Order: sequence, then structure tokens, then C-alpha cells
Amino acid sequence: MADTLSSAVAAAPAADLPPACRPLTFDVVIATRNRPEALVLSIPLILGQSRQPEKLIVIDSSDDHGPVAETVARVTDGWEGEVIVEHSAPGLPLQRNRGLSLVTADVVLFPDDDSLLYPGTAEAIMKAYEADTDGSVVAVCTREAFAPPPGVEIGQEYTMSAHHRREAKTRLLRNRIERRLSSLKPSLYLGTLFMNSRAAPEWLAGENCRKVEFMSGFRMSFRTSAIKAEGFDENLRNYALDEDIDASLTMARQGHVIAALDGNIYHHRFPGGRGNGFTLGAIAVLNRVYILRKHLEDDRLSPAERRGGMRRLRGFIQLKLLAALPGLRSAFGREKFRGAWAGARAARQLLDLPADKIGPGYRAALDRLGV
Repeated sequence: MADTLSSAVAAAPAADLPPACRPLTFDVVIATRNRPEALVLSIPLILGQSRQPEKLIVIDSSDDHGPVAETVARVTDGWEGEVIVEHSAPGLPLQRNRGLSLVTADVVLFPDDDSLLYPGTAEAIMKAYEADTDGSVVAVCTREAFAPPPGVEIGQEYTMSAHHRREAKTRLLRNRIERRLSSLKPSLYLGTLFMNSRAAPEWLAGENCRKVEFMSGFRMSFRTSAIKAEGFDENLRNYALDEDIDASLTMARQGHVIAALDGNIYHHRFPGGRGNGFTLGAIAVLNRVYILRKHLEDDRLSPAERRGGMRRLRGFIQLKLLAALPGLRSAFGREKFRGAWAGARAARQLLDLPADKIGPGYRAALDRLGV
């Protein structure tokens, strides 16, 4: 009987199947700004997946929209899915929310414009959602790959910076150290609390999946109904450092955040700058404290857990200042330290605000700092 049913499902058109048996659909949303050369690499790998999206949605905030629109038209020429390209004001959460408003599929993938998908990655992600028959999985990421997908040639016009190459080589070691020192990493502390608040689905291991504390921004996907209920926090402006941690914790408060370990995405980070030293130093402290401070208001956390989170946030502020000290030898490093110092002062003020004042307090701090 089981074989007969499986054959009937495989042979039937998707529209004729009962909802529980239909393959889930997915759309892809890419937020981009001033780097069409990244899209030349990333979009063909998305459209070349064995499992295809319904829509490719590109929200561009470039100073000149023309090159991005022309690039997307060129690399999607001949693809049979729907392509939407829109120009937007800058701001990663704002752009993601605009793209999200156009999503109609069951699942939405949010790769960065420089996320390079390995073959079979979309299939691995969607298999995880489809194994979750009770809808408790609200977000799925993949493994982070440490080399480009097979056969992908990185041109000279799009080479990773020396800093990013060094960082990539040490990322695995740094991740291990951070896990050993999780008491000093408040995002990992809070993500672990949310992750452990629900029992893991029994099917995870059989699908080569596992629960995770949070996702990196370049490899995020969401159940559409879950992310649409919350959206991305537009208080986080422009580059919006740590918006991936915020989105992950927001989803972890709704359901399971998991990794599909059969999928791989390589983040070939664009070598261009993301802001001046003062801005980078300030938001590296202030954004993390704002994000974690607001999630510490979750009703499921005990008073002791909240106190643990606040203690770690105070330690985090000190650590960020110490981490900026070696950079004082350069002019950029001195600007970054000055920003971190100003961000730390503003962040300490956020710690004492009541829940309904956290968002306004953060926005006011950004305005005072001019970032």
C-alpha cells in the first residue's frame, strides 16, 4: 500500500495533491547595493539549483540602479521563473522587508548578493522544511563552505580582500574558541536558552539536520508565514550589523532554527568598505547590545537567566573595547576605537531602559552618534 501511495503522489500534478503531500515552494530575495559584479557570480548558482525558486526578487539600493538592473536581466535571460527587480532606499532590513512583501511561496531564502550556493543546497533546505510536518521549524540555514563551489572561477575584478582571506582561514578556530567561552558571548548564551526551550524534532538526525543557536546572514531561510509575522527590524540602519542574530533570535522565539548539513554556501565577501572607522566601531558594540537587550525581555526567560544575560552584555562591552586596542597603530584603527568607546557609552545606557524604551533609546543613540 505504501509503495502504491508513493507512486500515486509522484505521478500526480502538485496542484491535485492534498496540502500535506505537496512539495513546498520557495522564493529567493537578494538585497544588494553597488556591486553588480557579485550578482554575476551568485545568481547563476541560484538558478542552476536542481530545485528551482518560483521567484527571484532583487531589491537594489545602489546609487545608480542601471548596472544592477542590466546585470540581473542578463544573468536571468532564458530562466522561466518570475524575476522582480526594484530600487529602494538603502538599509538592509528595509530592503529585506520590501522583498519579503513580494514573496508568495511557502519558504523564502535570503542569500547575500555574494553568497555562492553549492549544487543541491536548495534541495537540502527544502527537504528540511518538508520533513517538518507539524510546522515547528521556522528557519533553516546551511553549512558554511570555506571554498567556492566546484568549477566557480573568481575573476580578478572580484577578489576577496587580504583581511577577509585571513579571517576565513581562522574562522573555524575562532568558532571553537567562542563556544568554549560561551559565557563571554551573550548572543550564544541567549541563542542556547531559546534553542533548548523546545525538544528537538525526532527526524532531525535522519535528515542530517541539527538545531542551531542562530544563523549567519548570508545563509538564512525562513518559513514565510513565520518571518512575515515579524519582519526585519528597521531600527537597524544601513549595513545593520548583527541583523542576522536579531532575525535568528526572533525566529527562535517562535519555533526551531536548524541547519541542513547537506547544503553548503560559500560567502565570498565583497572587498569594498562598509563605512568609516567610527561608524563600524560604534555599531559593533551598540547594535549587539540593542538586539540582545530587547530579546532578554522574552517572557520564557527566568529572572536568573535575564540577570545572566545582562551580566554577559556588560562583559561584552568591555571586551569590544579591549579588542579595538591593537588597532590604535593606524588612523582607521584609532577612529574605530573612538567609535567603539562612544558606542559603549551609549550601550550602557540601553541596559537600564525599560522594555518600551529600548527601541527609541537605540534610535536616539544612533542620531547622537551620527551613524
